[in-house]
Amino acid sequence: MKTVLIVDGYNVINSWPELAALKQQTLEDARGKLLEIMTNYAGLTGIKVVIVYDAYQVKGARGSKDFYHGVEVIFSREGETADEVIERTVGEYMDEGSYQVYVATSDWTEQRIIFGKGGLRIPARELYLEVEKKLMGMKEYEKDQEIADRFLEHRLSDSVRGKLENWRRK
Repeated sequence: MKTVLIVDGYNVINSWPELAALKQQTLEDARGKLLEIMTNYAGLTGIKVVIVYDAYQVKGARGSKDFYHGVEVIFSREGETADEVIERTVGEYMDEGSYQVYVATSDWTEQRIIFGKGGLRIPARELYLEVEKKLMGMKEYEKDQEIADRFLEHRLSDSVRGKLENWRRK
């Protein structure tokens, strides 16, 4: 069974310290950083990620659906809340039958509705900890690779290494 994670974008931005601070500069920067983080997370885990943003009060908003490096980003249309889009999206994935659906939000009412549709919820704080754990693991791996690559012997093929060892012993 495949897994899809639907992220309540503004709820997560307001819940994560780094993103909340970025939001004070510009909302676009915070959305961009969340997209970057979730793209890395999706790549590391293989989980399909959908980020939903609310354009409920944006005059003339038609709604949109775009993909960035495999992550789907949805903006609701004018008069439609992100919660409505999330509920509809959960229903679509559940109807397909081949997905385990998680929704990242700290909105208790939304969590209860998601449960009712058969989805599971992840509070924004719990997602933050999960993402940090995964991304820290990636950074540790990269650090280990950088250290290993500092030594010439780690970059040589076995045959070259063997020839050099034979040469050294002569």
